[in-house]
Amino acid sequence: MLAEMMRSKILIHWLTAIAGLYLLGIGTEARSQDTSAVQRLRETRNCAGCNLSNANLTNIYLHQANLRNANLRNANLSNADLSSAYLRNANLRNANLRGANLSGTNLRNADLRGTNFRDAKLNDETEIDSKWRIVWEIANQPISGLDLQGADLEGANLSNLNLSQINLESANLIGTNLSGTNLQNANLSNAHLLRADLFIAELTNANLTNANLTKANLTQANLSKTNLSQANLHQANLNSAKLRDANLSNTNLNFVNFREANLTGINLKEANLNSPSLFNVNLRDVYLNSTNLPSANLTGVNFTELNFRKIKLSRISFGNVNLSGADLMGANLNAIRLQESILITAQVRGVNLTNANLTNADLSGVNLSGADLSNADLRGANLSNANLKGATLSGTNLSTNTNLCGTIMPDGSEKRC
Repeated sequence: MLAEMMRSKILIHWLTAIAGLYLLGIGTEARSQDTSAVQRLRETRNCAGCNLSNANLTNIYLHQANLRNANLRNANLSNADLSSAYLRNANLRNANLRGANLSGTNLRNADLRGTNFRDAKLNDETEIDSKWRIVWEIANQPISGLDLQGADLEGANLSNLNLSQINLESANLIGTNLSGTNLQNANLSNAHLLRADLFIAELTNANLTNANLTKANLTQANLSKTNLSQANLHQANLNSAKLRDANLSNTNLNFVNFREANLTGINLKEANLNSPSLFNVNLRDVYLNSTNLPSANLTGVNFTELNFRKIKLSRISFGNVNLSGADLMGANLNAIRLQESILITAQVRGVNLTNANLTNADLSGVNLSGADLSNADLRGANLSNANLKGATLSGTNLSTNTNLCGTIMPDGSEKRC
């Protein structure tokens, strides 16, 4: 018995040792594959065409190194000495050059999209395309006096900078990284921000009139009091963004993600919101005059005291929303879905509610006089003390569980409790 236990322990130790040697071999091989080019670069400073993507080259000494056509995408070159190095046609996309010495470095035709130039050192001998020298200047020098109207900054990394009050009118900012950047009071009118990253950017009071923000990332951005009139925000991501008192009149908001955004007090006059996501959005005191909202999903939205006058809301899903005190006078609510919604004190006199789904909705005390409720579904709805005088109820579904206690009916009679 003891002998068998000893044999088992020896076998376990032997298998563990074999497994360890196997894994060590695999790890060594993997590391050699990853570091062979780095080792060659460190030893010879000659690595033209090498694949150094994702390499950690922090503080490396590469004075006069030959890195022509090298792939340094996502490489970390922070505080590296690249003075007089040859990086012509190199791929430095999304590389970190923070604090790097680029004095006399040749960066002609290098791909510098997304590259971090913060605290990098350039001089007059540095050979770099004019576009990227401007990006370096923005990242490292006072912006006052810089004329960036119409500037080409496509793909630049301008994240976490202070660019307040900057003039970027008509600038090319396609795919530009502006995450965490302070753009308060900036002029971005007519700017091209297609696919730009504005995550947690500060845009309070910024001017974005007629700007193209298609597919831009504005997650958690602060757009309070920002002017976005006539801007194009098609498929933009505004998840958890702050848009308090922003102007979005005549704006294209088709397929925009407004999930959990704060839209308090915004102006959506004549805006186009085809199929937006407004889940759990706060729309208190929003101005929606003549706004178009076809196929919108507005589940869980708070519309307290909202002005819906003349808005087109036909075939919209408002399931389980709060419309207390909302002004719906003159709105087109044909086939609207308001099941389980709260409409207490809402103004719906004379409103078109034909084919509307109002199952289990709370319409207690609401003035529905003159409203057209033809073919509407009011099963389980609370219409206690509501006013239906002169309303059209042709084909309306009023089930036994519809609460009509104290309701004034179309003929003026009052239902008893």
